[in-house]
Amino acid sequence: MDTKKVEVQARQGDIFFEVVSSPPESALNSKKRHGTQVLAYGEVTGHTHAIDTPPISKCETLVDENGDIYVKSPEEIVVSHDEHGTIMMPANEWICITHQREYDPLAAEKERRVAD
Repeated sequence: MDTKKVEVQARQGDIFFEVVSSPPESALNSKKRHGTQVLAYGEVTGHTHAIDTPPISKCETLVDENGDIYVKSPEEIVVSHDEHGTIMMPANEWICITHQREYDPLAAEKERRVAD
C-alpha cells in the first residue's frame, strides 16, 4: 500500500485534500461539525475515505455550506481507502477536504462532482 504525506495538497480518488490557513467564514459561522471517521462514500463502489487515526473526537472539525470538511488535529492524520493509497496529513494544520469537480461545457449541468 502506498503512503503519501501531504505537504500542501493531495488527491485520493475523487477526494481532494489541501492545507489551508484557516476555514472560510461560512464554516466558522455555521458551527456545523463533522462527527464521524468517514469523510466520504464512493458513489460507485461504496468504499469509504476514512480517517484511521486519530479518533475524530481528538480533531477540531467544521463543515461549510458546500459540504466541504475542515479538519485540524494535534497529531498526524491518516486517511485510508480500499482502492487508493493511504494519505498522511500534517498535524496542527487546517485541512480542507472536498469532492473534486469536473467541468463539461456541453452538459446541461456544467459542473458536477467526480464520482468514485
